[in-house]
Amino acid sequence: MALSTDDQFNLEVLKLLLHVAWVDGAVDQTEANMLLGLGRSWSVPEIALQKLMEAVKAGRRPSDPNWELLRSRSDDTLQAARALVLADGKVQKEEIALLKNVQAALMGG
Repeated sequence: MALSTDDQFNLEVLKLLLHVAWVDGAVDQTEANMLLGLGRSWSVPEIALQKLMEAVKAGRRPSDPNWELLRSRSDDTLQAARALVLADGKVQKEEIALLKNVQAALMGG
């Protein structure tokens, strides 16, 4: 079954959010559960979510998101990345640097 445009966009946002969560070198179980729940709330098909989470559970860096697709809704993408960074109430310098890189990538650089 092919993913809808919205499902594909949401899946790519989840990939980006996994990169944000990975900034410290790993995605902990709390972060993984939160992102899995987010994907489910966005109605991303379960099989696509499970495939995405397999690498994370194995301790591998998540695959790169499709920047072209994310650029199509850059405001939504950046808002989601910022929300994840702010979720724990602490913003690390690595997270600030990553957000700047995300913003640059969304602007085509």
